[in-house]
Amino acid sequence: MPGVGYVKRHDQGLRGPPHLPPNVERSSAPAALSFHAWSSVRACTNRERSGRMVDVPIRAFESEVLTALRSAIVDVGLDVEAESDEPSLELAGRTWRPNAVFVVRGQRIVIEVKAAVTERETSQLISYAHSLSLPMLVASRRIADGARERLRRENVGYFDGRGHLRLSLPGVLVDTDVPPMEPVDKTPAAFEGEVVREVAIVLLDEPDAHHGPRSIARAIRRAPSAVSAALGRLRANDLLTSANEPVVPELFWELARVWRRAPQPLAGLPDPGRGSQNALLQLGLREDVGWALTDTLAARAWGMPMVVSPGYPPDFYVPTIIALQRAVAQFGRAERAEERACTVAVAPVPLVCRWREDRPGEHWKVANHIVVALDIAKDEARGREILERWNPPDGVSRVW
Repeated sequence: MPGVGYVKRHDQGLRGPPHLPPNVERSSAPAALSFHAWSSVRACTNRERSGRMVDVPIRAFESEVLTALRSAIVDVGLDVEAESDEPSLELAGRTWRPNAVFVVRGQRIVIEVKAAVTERETSQLISYAHSLSLPMLVASRRIADGARERLRRENVGYFDGRGHLRLSLPGVLVDTDVPPMEPVDKTPAAFEGEVVREVAIVLLDEPDAHHGPRSIARAIRRAPSAVSAALGRLRANDLLTSANEPVVPELFWELARVWRRAPQPLAGLPDPGRGSQNALLQLGLREDVGWALTDTLAARAWGMPMVVSPGYPPDFYVPTIIALQRAVAQFGRAERAEERACTVAVAPVPLVCRWREDRPGEHWKVANHIVVALDIAKDEARGREILERWNPPDGVSRVW
């Protein structure tokens, strides 16, 4: 097929560099790639198996990233060429073919292409770079901020397709903003629909866990096919690696950007002791689904540094529009915000009112910490500061 790069691989798939353990995710950067032309990429394995090789198209993003990297290097005034022959390196006593080898001002540099780079996998990339006899540059459509900082500290070059190039060679140091990559195809919006938002919450809740479509589907009670589509949408927006690892904090802040809550101030507050009435309100104090405390009081329950006055009114998510309408009908709307007894809002996604917890010192069921953090993040004046100062409890990962 004209204009399409090809991968040559074994029936058992591509392997990574010989010094990396087999569980290292390599699908976004096949074992052996060489850049024959700026519009195509070719890859082959270190050795043939049973004498049979298979040609399959590689992903377009690898060619796009290499093309954008070359343009960025040229834009800063440096001469650059790609080695026309398939480049190969000796590594741990074996021949390994990298994604590409560029020649910048007469100096060879190894290019490692990734769809997205998380802070978690930076240690592996740094170890890989330090094991090579040539300088290495990590090229990706999106590199997490923490990963960029670690690469900079270890003097490993990188190209972030969002618009930054760092290139460190003998006699050459470039660390500058460059024009961001322009995708060839229109990327679908990352967070259209409830499923992808619930998937993002699950990924952020345990960013270091292995997340497969079926396990996520069970957690959020959705069809595996819908979850797979949501994961693909996040990958297409470079918010997820091909191993379903979230790119943090970018995934959190992109989700926060579209997170919406429309609180309704009520003149009254539910009484936990009124069983039948609370059942109509879907309060759910002892059920799997029910009202979820969020925002200020929930943030305090999670240990965030909040100064809260006595009697501060709680803010709730409710499971359905029916629950909200019944609450408004029973308690009435507060005429002024300062007179409110509480606020209620329909949960942006059903998962919010299922993932609730008991927290010390709080008799209401509290929303998951990711949900609470998303609401706090919406406070433009102090949201980021509160999250930055928060020392989360054990079991909670900092993803903002």
